[in-house]
Amino acid sequence: MHDVVREGRRQRETVSAHGHLRRYVLPNERVIVATRRHWASLLAPIATTVGAFLLVGTLVMATPVDVRGTVQWLWVAWFVVAARLAWKWLEWRYEWFVATDKRLLLLYGLVVHKVAMMPMKKVTDMGYSRSPTGQVLGYGRFDMESAGQDQALRTIRYVPRPDSTYRTLCDTLFTPGRSHDDDDDLSGDDGRRPPDGAPTPVPGGPTVVPGRSSSEGPRPTTQPIAVQPAHPAPRPPEAEPSPGASPVTWKPTGASFHHPTSDGGSVPEPYL
Repeated sequence: MHDVVREGRRQRETVSAHGHLRRYVLPNERVIVATRRHWASLLAPIATTVGAFLLVGTLVMATPVDVRGTVQWLWVAWFVVAARLAWKWLEWRYEWFVATDKRLLLLYGLVVHKVAMMPMKKVTDMGYSRSPTGQVLGYGRFDMESAGQDQALRTIRYVPRPDSTYRTLCDTLFTPGRSHDDDDDLSGDDGRRPPDGAPTPVPGGPTVVPGRSSSEGPRPTTQPIAVQPAHPAPRPPEAEPSPGASPVTWKPTGASFHHPTSDGGSVPEPYL
């Protein structure tokens, strides 16, 4: 616990001591990591400068003294390589990786200042790798995976003290039981959480209907609709019987009727 407090104090002092860091860190942010890239990022220009120096020195020393003046111009080429090393060193001095409790920042650019930023709550995964050279010299590489589209800050190379930095970032990003989305949902408009015991605000708030006062009680979601009784459909004119016609009597299938005659007999009615 004391190491964590001491490390946090050291990171705050680092930010306070550099004016270009204070420009990009918000007052209400808690700085977790603030570091430059590992010096191994300068290995390529250092090796190039040393190799060029040895090559030019060997050529000059191997040249006879009477014609040595003709190869002295090779030192001009070496000074160009040395100037490249000085430029890379100045860029390294200005390049910072900063992690707060809200954002990840990568500051770079000596002439044109640039800032790559990724919100903490957008980070869904973080890869960690160390090459054999990184294991010997003490640096690592972080690969950030974010929700949605690719972010500007995706790969962070040459991170010094990679093991402790990885643990610190994981503790901030993936603490069990902590959700950035829940913090945002429970926060008010001013970004502060409600006090303990206060009712949890309903997302979206109450629905406001124009022209209706807030003192009116809630209305039902559905209103009763009066339904008119159904009327029988009118019969077509051809279905109406003509005046004086006897009504038509339908007989069930298989039935027969007999009309009485004057002699007491009956005449069967033809089967329909």
